[in-house]
Amino acid sequence: MPEQNPNTGVASFEKQGKLLVLPFSGDSRKLARALSNETSLKILETLGKKSMSAGDLSEALGIRLNTLKYNLDALVESGLISVQQVKWSRKGREIKVYAAVDQLIVLVPGKKADPSSVLRILNNYPVS
Repeated sequence: MPEQNPNTGVASFEKQGKLLVLPFSGDSRKLARALSNETSLKILETLGKKSMSAGDLSEALGIRLNTLKYNLDALVESGLISVQQVKWSRKGREIKVYAAVDQLIVLVPGKKADPSSVLRILNNYPVS
């Protein structure tokens, strides 16, 4: 088997602390629930390209603001997006700017997820 460069592929995610290995549990269920929602997927795809506020996302995706905020909260709670910045409007209102989290997330069946075992397996596959 060819030797892997620790600065490329999955190893680089692990080295940078961007590899999250989750067993199927409460945390991974939140993540799976968020990913099974079409609105959340549209939000995640959009934020993967550019960070945006809730108002900008609502306008760009044609989604009502209350529906959008519900999905944003679920995505933040699941760890798929984060608040990148907080700005203030001219009226003094807080405006959160959201961004997709740059992280490789792996769901593992079973009660124990050993990151080092998963990393050894994943290093056999290229990451683009």
